[in-house]
Amino acid sequence: MVHEVNCKGAGYEDCEFLIRSENVDELIRFVQQHSEQTHGQSVSDSDVRTVMQDA
Repeated sequence: MVHEVNCKGAGYEDCEFLIRSENVDELIRFVQQHSEQTHGQSVSDSDVRTVMQDA
């Protein structure tokens, strides 16, 4: 199953970041990297899973 996370869905209306992956661990890592590098915020695995959707 493919999962996705996008910043707009997480409340960052001005950010076009979107990632899709079948590998949940990979998706979480990329979202955490993006959040730290772009938004200056750390997010937990649980935080990412909360905004993750099935694609």
